[in-house]
Amino acid sequence: MQVLVIGASGTVGKAFMKELSRTGISSLGTYYNRKQGTLSYLDMTDKDATVQFLTRQRPEIVIQTAYQPNVDYCEDHRDEAWRTNVLGTENVAKACEASHAKHVFISTDYVFDGTAGPYSEEDAVNPIDYYALTKVESEKRVGSLSDYLIIRTGVVFDADPESKNFALRVVNELSAGRELKVPIDQLGNPTLASNLAACVIELATKNKVGIYNVAGRTIIPRFDFAKLICEKFTLNPSLIRPVTTEELDQKAKRPKKLGLIVDKASRELTTTRILDVREALSEFKDKLLRQATVNKY
Repeated sequence: MQVLVIGASGTVGKAFMKELSRTGISSLGTYYNRKQGTLSYLDMTDKDATVQFLTRQRPEIVIQTAYQPNVDYCEDHRDEAWRTNVLGTENVAKACEASHAKHVFISTDYVFDGTAGPYSEEDAVNPIDYYALTKVESEKRVGSLSDYLIIRTGVVFDADPESKNFALRVVNELSAGRELKVPIDQLGNPTLASNLAACVIELATKNKVGIYNVAGRTIIPRFDFAKLICEKFTLNPSLIRPVTTEELDQKAKRPKKLGLIVDKASRELTTTRILDVREALSEFKDKLLRQATVNKY
């Protein structure tokens, strides 16, 4: 089996590459603007290049982690966000169809409006910002295929030092003695990237098809998640300043009462277990220790 990871230079893509290597599955990764190691260059917004690349490599499974993830940037750069997130995904979907590969698309809990979470796979989507709209439209393109997985997740974090994920930012900012504003009214499932990768690879290799929520088992306010990080790393919780979402004055709207119900994926997974937030933070800290990302710990 050959698995292609599109966007393997990003935090989530790296997690997939590591998990594939750990399990002994043959893999190939691509990058767009961050060249790393043996990764191959691919611009998924180039339809012909994408089709040709998949035709040449002939992967059985294509895991697409590449997209423009910056919610506020998407709000201000809508043409670019559409080209990358929607047209790029459409190109990958068409290339997968032409080469008879399963398309695994990493989506987001932001497809929901955050008024009535937690959400199951059957709940109606209702995006409230442009980034979320591009993900909903991307899901439509992928969902038109006969062999696909749409994976909805949220609050993804890992120890990748190049990442700007929330958990790593809490550790770095508070370790430096800097105050950090954290919303008290946003709920979600903190998800360790490596656990996400392990779960998704199991589902993909079991030939599962459709939409699956794959996220951390614990649904928790972002502020409480920050407090747990402080507890795990013995940081000063008084440096966490509780604020409302409105006080952050962000460009794009944020859904508040989110949360993903992961029962469907949990029933299908037999060799991988979805972690709760404390288990995920323990693994996160162990990774930081091994990488010496935060020397103090």
